Amino acid sequence: MNELIAEAREVCTTSEAARQLGVSNTTIQIMVERGELKAWRTRGGHRRISLESLDAVQRMRSAGMARRPGEDEPLTVLVVEDDAALRELYVSTIESWGWPVQVITAADGIDALLMIERRRPEILITDLRMTPMDGFDFLRKLRTHHEFNGTNVIVVTGLDNAQIEAKGALPPGIVVYRKPVPFEKIEGFIEALMLRRSLGRG
Repeated sequence: MNELIAEAREVCTTSEAARQLGVSNTTIQIMVERGELKAWRTRGGHRRISLESLDAVQRMRSAGMARRPGEDEPLTVLVVEDDAALRELYVSTIESWGWPVQVITAADGIDALLMIERRRPEILITDLRMTPMDGFDFLRKLRTHHEFNGTNVIVVTGLDNAQIEAKGALPPGIVVYRKPVPFEKIEGFIEALMLRRSLGRG
C-alpha cells in the first residue's frame, strides 16, 4: 500500500501533465513518443507521466525562453498536396490555431523540391499519391540531401501499410497519419515542436 502511495506522488496523468505545461493532451502524447517525457502504462492501460521528467521539461522551458528571445519567429510548414481544396483547408486550419506559423504549399514533389531549395521548412506535410512526382520519389530524393535530414516529416495518406510497402516503403523517421486529415494530431505535433524550440532543442 505504501508503495502505491509513493508511486502516485511520483507520477501524474496525461491531462494533469498537459495542464502543468499549458498544452494539449495530444502534445503530451507526442512528447512521450519522442522520449521527451518519461511515461509508462498501468495494468489498466492508463498512461502515467513521470513528475521528475515533467519538472525537468518545465525547468528547461523556463531557461530556454529566458535565453532565446527570438523564439516567436514563424515556424515554416510546407504542405505538399495535389488537391487544391485540401491545400486551402490545410492553410486555413493551421493558421486558425494562432501559432506563429507560416504555411506554404506545393502541388507535387517537384514544386516542393524547388521551394525547399529556397527555404527549408521545419515541418513537411505530404501526400503520397501525386503526379508527376509522387510522395515516395519526393521523400527519397529529399533524403539524399543530408542537410534536410533534420526536417520533421508527416505523411498524410489514404494508402494502407500494405500499399505503402508495395511501393518500396518510406524512409525511416517519418510520421504517418491516415486520411481524412487528422488536424488534431497535426496541431499537437506543431505544439510539441514549438515547445521544443522554447527548450532550446528545436
